[in-house]
Amino acid sequence: MDFPPIDPESARARLAQWKERTDQMAADTQALAAQVQALRVTATDPNGLAEITVDHTGSPVDLVFSSRIKRVPEEAAANAVLEAIRAAKIELAEQSREIVESTVGAESSAGNAFISGLKRQFGDDAEQEGRR
Repeated sequence: MDFPPIDPESARARLAQWKERTDQMAADTQALAAQVQALRVTATDPNGLAEITVDHTGSPVDLVFSSRIKRVPEEAAANAVLEAIRAAKIELAEQSREIVESTVGAESSAGNAFISGLKRQFGDDAEQEGRR
C-alpha cells in the first residue's frame, strides 16, 4: 500500500487546528461546569404554599412557607413541598439544558453526556414537563 508523501507544513497546520479545537472544547466544557454549579432555582407549588430553592444537584437549600400553610392539613403542606421540589427540579433541568446549548452545544459529545446525566439525575419526567 502506497501512502502519499506527508507535507510537513500542512501536517503542522492540521495539528494546530486540532489543538485549537480541543482547547476551545475544554474551555467550553469548563464554562458549562462553572455555570451549572452556580445554578440555584426557586419554585413554588401551584397553590403558593411552599417555595423551595434547589442547588445545581437538585438538593433543597431553602424552604419558605406562606402564612396560609397554617390553615391547611399536614398532608396538603407535605404535598406542597413535594410539588415545589418537583417544579424546581424541572426548571433546573431546563436551565441546565439551555446552558449546555449555549456553551458546548446539545449535539456535541460533552453536551450529549451532560444531557444523559440530567436524565439519570432528574428522570425523563423532568425532560418531558420541561419542554411543555
